[in-house]
Amino acid sequence: MSTESASDAVALRRANQALIVAAAAMFLASFVTTASNIAVPVLETAFPDASLSTVSWVISAFNVTQVTFMLLGGRLADRWGRRPVFLAGLMVFAFGAALSAVAPVIGLVIAARVVQAVGVAVMLPSSLAAVLPLFPSERHASVVSSWSAMGTFGSALAPTMAAGILALASWRMVFAVVIPFALLALWGGRARLVGPVPRDRAEPRRPLDLLGAAAGTVAVGGTSMVVVQGRHWGWTSPSIVLLAMLVLGAGLLFVRRSLHHPEPLLDLGLLQVASFRVAALAAALVATATASTWFMYPLFMTSVWGFSIFQVGLAISPGAFAMIPIALVAGRVADRHGYRYLLLGGSSVATFGVAWLAWRLVPGATYLTGFLPGTLMIGSGSGMMLGPANSAALRDVAEAKLGAANAAYNTMRFLGMALGVAVAAAILGDAVSAARVAALHDALWASVAMMAAGPLLIAVAYPRVRPGPEALSSDARVG
Repeated sequence: MSTESASDAVALRRANQALIVAAAAMFLASFVTTASNIAVPVLETAFPDASLSTVSWVISAFNVTQVTFMLLGGRLADRWGRRPVFLAGLMVFAFGAALSAVAPVIGLVIAARVVQAVGVAVMLPSSLAAVLPLFPSERHASVVSSWSAMGTFGSALAPTMAAGILALASWRMVFAVVIPFALLALWGGRARLVGPVPRDRAEPRRPLDLLGAAAGTVAVGGTSMVVVQGRHWGWTSPSIVLLAMLVLGAGLLFVRRSLHHPEPLLDLGLLQVASFRVAALAAALVATATASTWFMYPLFMTSVWGFSIFQVGLAISPGAFAMIPIALVAGRVADRHGYRYLLLGGSSVATFGVAWLAWRLVPGATYLTGFLPGTLMIGSGSGMMLGPANSAALRDVAEAKLGAANAAYNTMRFLGMALGVAVAAAILGDAVSAARVAALHDALWASVAMMAAGPLLIAVAYPRVRPGPEALSSDARVG
């Protein structure tokens, strides 16, 4: 073997090892997101004085925090180095998990989930951004799909594992179980994760837009609060009206800061890139609907079918596991044939799956006829789309901006998830018994309407031909 070949083999081995570490972080983030959905009915019982609207903030607060800090995490990764930012995010994630496991009241559980979500928001953009430049461009789709597939694997394993834990131990173990794996990933990241720091160390650093970060936090968190609490407090109550006005003002301030600040958290120039704009928005629409359905699964199965939590975990798993092999194959297909038809096909299949649930998931339905076909379609469509969508969004972005761009993509996706759970919680309210069943049905049809916009957007707006190099100047690519 020549010296050059040996050097290439070593570089490839290190790249694959770095990918394993980054994928482990994606697995952990997805696991804790899905596992908390399974724990919702148990948390309702553990904290009987808390309403479902309050308990839902265990999920919503996690999603909202990811949204509001993901952009900051991406910027920090591009400025300070992806490896140290990734390791810092993992440590915060593990600390938040420990706090969640020992919190004595529901308010502190929610606060601890906020801490954990900050860790996720910091580690996810830096993980993929550190790994992607280590591989040749023709492998980027399969690399991103492999990274995303570990997220689907985490989502697939979470229902069964969380249900098993809840059957044998306290809900606290659902949050604590990830701590040793986070520490293992931290060790692996210190040893294996590498990656260039795109910014020239000699270049003076302009201050980050912290005011914009605060405005974005208020806008996203306030929107979720309005959606979740509007029905409970009254849509025209002074509290909701004032909060809505605050959200509007914060949103306008965030956009203004993004347009005029020299170092904005959200580079609005990314929206000039059609591949990024369409892929990110379509993924957000799909995430909105899938997050709302995952939130509703345990509530329907426990209140209508009388399933135990362990039965719920087993019942949900087939759809989640269907994502894994499809996600792995989808990346290779995208490398060879492009993204358009994968995105269109995946989002369409997932939409049909949610429509099946809205149509067939009624009190008299059985698991095999009412639930299983729908969840298999949702899982298959999501596996077909989500990894390629992430890669499609990044395909025309300059390497120096990968951290910020990946953060922006995942910000839109997690924003969709946060709003999906918020909409479902708002429709359900505090309904019980037959009223909850009717509300679940309404929420499923609302999810169909949200998800159906995804394939329509891809069909109309996703570029049919990849732009040539002359179309990808630094201005056109990232603004």
